[in-house]
Amino acid sequence: MIRRLRAVAALRPAAVDCRHARAPKSSGLMAAGLLVLAGCASTPPPRVDYPPPARPSPAVSAPPSAVTPATPAKPMAPVHAAGPGLDLQFERSALLAETFYRNADVLRDQVAASGAMGVNRGFEAGAGRGDWFIDEQRFAGTIIGAGVNRNRRDLIDAGLRALEWGFARQNNDGGFATREPLVSTAYFVAAAAHALWLIDAAGLSPPFAQRIAALRGRLERTGQWLVRAASDDTALSQLEGYASRRIVLGYALVMAGRVLGAAELSQAGEAQLREALEGQHVSGYFPERGGFDVSFQAEALVYLLRYLDHAATAADRREFEPRVRLGVAWLEGRINRDGFINTVGSTRTTGSAERDRTGQPRRVSVAAVVRAFGLARHVLGEPRYERLARTVATTRQPG
Repeated sequence: MIRRLRAVAALRPAAVDCRHARAPKSSGLMAAGLLVLAGCASTPPPRVDYPPPARPSPAVSAPPSAVTPATPAKPMAPVHAAGPGLDLQFERSALLAETFYRNADVLRDQVAASGAMGVNRGFEAGAGRGDWFIDEQRFAGTIIGAGVNRNRRDLIDAGLRALEWGFARQNNDGGFATREPLVSTAYFVAAAAHALWLIDAAGLSPPFAQRIAALRGRLERTGQWLVRAASDDTALSQLEGYASRRIVLGYALVMAGRVLGAAELSQAGEAQLREALEGQHVSGYFPERGGFDVSFQAEALVYLLRYLDHAATAADRREFEPRVRLGVAWLEGRINRDGFINTVGSTRTTGSAERDRTGQPRRVSVAAVVRAFGLARHVLGEPRYERLARTVATTRQPG
C-alpha cells in the first residue's frame, strides 16, 4: 500500500529520510514537508517513525460513549510567559519556505477529506480493519505551519481537520484506545497544542474561532488524562531509557497548560522536562537506549527549543537554556564541514536497531537535524546555526 511520491522540489538533490524511514534518493530536501520534524511527502500511508510498540498500559482509556460533548476550555491565559515568540519567526522563515513548506499543495493533499492522515487513511480505506494511531495525526502541525508560512487558510483548515479527526476518537476519560497510549498521546498533544498556539500567535485564529474553541475543550480533557497516565508506574516504564519521549511528554503538558490556562498541566510537564534534563550526559546528549541517537537528539532539541521560546517561565529558561545549548553543541559536533551527519553509534537509527510501524528500519532524519538547527538560530540567537542547517539540508547524506 505504501507508494512513494516523486519529490516535487529541491534545493539540490538530496537523500531525505521521512522521520527515520528511508525516502528515495531522488527526493529533494524535505520535498513536501509533510512530517512535523522530517518534512517528507508520500502518498498515503507515508512511511513515518514512531516509538516501538510496548506492552499495553493500564492507562488505556475506557471506550467512548455515543455522545461525548467537549468540555468548554478556559480562555488562553499566560500561565507561562509567552516568551519572545521567535518560533513564529522560524515558522515564517525563508529556510522553511524553501524546504519544508515549499510544496504547500502536496502538503494539503496529505490530509484526507475526513481528516485522516498517513496510515490512518489506510485504516479508513480498509473499513476500520487493522490499527489506527493517534500520533499519526500529529503531522497536522506541519500542515498548519505551512499555512502560517504561506498565509493560506486552506492549509490551516486541512490541519485543523486532521486534529479534529483525532479528537473525534477521544474516549470518555480523554485518552485514546491506541497502542502505547502514553507516548502516542503525548506526541499528538504536543503537536495540537503547538499548532493552536501558532495560529493564535500569527493572528490567524478569527476565521477558525469556533473550531479552535472545540479543539481546546478536547485538548483539556486529554491533557488531564496525560497527567493521570504519567503517574502510573507501568505507563512510565515506556519512558525509561528514552529521554526524547520524556521531553515530548513534558512539552505536551507544559504547552497544553499554556494554551488552556491550566497551571496544573504546566507543572506536571515541567517535572518531566526537569527529570529528562537531569539525565543529560556531560557531553550533551540525551540518553536513548543506553547511549545516544542523533535523530532523537535532534527531535528532543526541537521540543526543548520550543519550550524555551514560548512556554517556559523566565526562571525556567535561565535554568534550562545552558543544557539546551550543550545539547545543540553536541549535535553540531556530529556534523562535518561538508554537512554530513555522523550517525555512528546511534542506538535507535542505525543497524536496524528499531523499525517503524511499516516494518522498515529507522534511519537518521536529516530533516529533524535541519529543523533543530534552524530553530536554534532563532531561539538561541546564533546565526551560524542557520548556515549549518542549510549546509546539512543541501548535502546528500550517505545511505
